[in-house]
Amino acid sequence: MGKIFRIFLTSYCFFMLILLTGCNQNSQDNKNTQPQVQSEDIAGKESAILRSQETSPGDKAKFTGVEWSREDEEKYAVYKGSLDICANRDNGGVYYVNWGYDKYLYYWKDGKTKLVLDKWVSQICYMDGMVYCIYDKTGKTYDPDVTPSYEGIICSVNVKTGEFNELAPVKAKRLAVCRDGIYYKWFTGPEVKERKDKGGFYSFGSQKISKIDDNNENGITQERYGKYATIYKDSGTYLKNLEDGSEQPFINEKYTELFIHICAGRCYYRVVNGDSKKSYIMDLKNGETHRTGSPIASQCLVQLNEDTDVLYTITGGGKITVYDPVKDKHKDVDIKNAYSSTHNNYIIEEIFSDGRYLYAIAGDGYDRTDIPGLVVLEADGEEISEIWSSMEYYDTKKKKQK
Repeated sequence: MGKIFRIFLTSYCFFMLILLTGCNQNSQDNKNTQPQVQSEDIAGKESAILRSQETSPGDKAKFTGVEWSREDEEKYAVYKGSLDICANRDNGGVYYVNWGYDKYLYYWKDGKTKLVLDKWVSQICYMDGMVYCIYDKTGKTYDPDVTPSYEGIICSVNVKTGEFNELAPVKAKRLAVCRDGIYYKWFTGPEVKERKDKGGFYSFGSQKISKIDDNNENGITQERYGKYATIYKDSGTYLKNLEDGSEQPFINEKYTELFIHICAGRCYYRVVNGDSKKSYIMDLKNGETHRTGSPIASQCLVQLNEDTDVLYTITGGGKITVYDPVKDKHKDVDIKNAYSSTHNNYIIEEIFSDGRYLYAIAGDGYDRTDIPGLVVLEADGEEISEIWSSMEYYDTKKKKQK
């Protein structure tokens, strides 16, 4: 009996061993088949999530700042043309189009003004003793509903000799000058159903034009800081290194509109998304960003000189907004001795600096050919005084001629 039981027990154990081995093999087969498919599926989903994260503006790497040097600034800086005025950054003073009178190009410095060019020009910008501009031979392309509203050919004026040259026979409406040449852009007005724009670059070295199809590569659309330039993509705003072509995430906000201006080592930007409008300040040395409560016009901030952090911008009337970015405080300041504002009720439309004075265009906000003129302002913190204006100058001159 015991022998039979031992035989039965041995058989039973052998049977269970086979059964367990088979189950284990099935289990192993399952692991080698179905789970492998799941692993590939999960891996695919993870890749998709990672790709989504890589292209999502809010999930890109945080901007932590870039280096700046004066050498890079001088090499890569772009100076954008103005319809009316540009400062002489080398010797001081300002060039301006005398819209309210003969519409010619003049130069003002230390209370004295002189004629530079007896032609009707616009989009003036200064670089190394030359004023670059757009010249409309016909004088008939002005449209007050389009800013900038003139189109013409690209020209230069030697401010010492007065020599005038036509550089490029291309249509242009906007200019920006740098050490190597001139960026230009032409576009149709808002009344056109099918909007068109063209851009290019005129090289001082080769004296040839090269087309620019990508607006990101056009200096007119860029904000620059040392050797870095802003470029805009669907996934956000990037900084491009102009030396090696590399790009890095800059502003990761999701937006419908983005207004960016770089001034005095900081980036000021406003994000518009539907009814939401938010303004921010970013320190470009370390990327530290905070939201500002000051309603400043970021696109028109001007630093008087490097000795002060105070910035100046337009208010929308006959005032100047003084802004302290360190304290994040602003104040709208009345301009003292403002002959032009008193007599013409002007609106400050543009503002520039040569490091000593602020230069502003005073207009009526509608038609630049009506009553605008140049206003020279002396600024000391929140104290701003008008020391000269083309309107007062020519009004006085006319009275003497009577």
